[in-house]
Amino acid sequence: MRIRDLILPQDKVFFTLFREMAEKITEASATLNEITHELPGGTEKAHKVRQIEHLGDEITRKIFEQLDESLITPLEPEEIARLAPAFDDVLDKIDWVTHQLCNYGIPATNDVLKEYSYLIHLSSTEISHAVSSLSTLKNPEEVKTHSREISRLYNLSTELLSRAVLELFKTQDLLMIIKLKDIYEGMAKVMEKCNDVGHTLNDIAMAHA
Repeated sequence: MRIRDLILPQDKVFFTLFREMAEKITEASATLNEITHELPGGTEKAHKVRQIEHLGDEITRKIFEQLDESLITPLEPEEIARLAPAFDDVLDKIDWVTHQLCNYGIPATNDVLKEYSYLIHLSSTEISHAVSSLSTLKNPEEVKTHSREISRLYNLSTELLSRAVLELFKTQDLLMIIKLKDIYEGMAKVMEKCNDVGHTLNDIAMAHA
């Protein structure tokens, strides 16, 4: 324990805000997963993801406002400043790919879209579990375990992208190739941002072990 922690109480609001952010990520990813299973229907749900993304922006703003006001924080200020935008990036990319999916007029779903969205939702769930474990700072190994799982899911997603693009170029519809490739790469970017969160959480857990 740091000496200053014995003198002044920590501001625990950060963990509350991080949990709220993780919940928004999970909710947005679940909605994306629903859309990929309902195409060509379900596109009206993109509006819900946009609303969630706006709420996430508000939570991020509150985190930095609180960081400016708090004398004692449960994590180092630099750790909080690194983690908050990493969460926000995940939500931004989920929102972006959701609107790609809906605005491109994809006539039907496929296995790649469903598998990718499922990997995104699994990663979001792991982020939520990791944040819950982080909030006590008593068992950093749990945080690291969830971070490793996020990394494993990310590796699966990179393999999926390679297979999906190869299969895509075997088709004859040039416009659909362009659209789906763009969406697949958008989903890959979501997984990349999830992996960035995993690395950040792992680094914080190691620092507090």
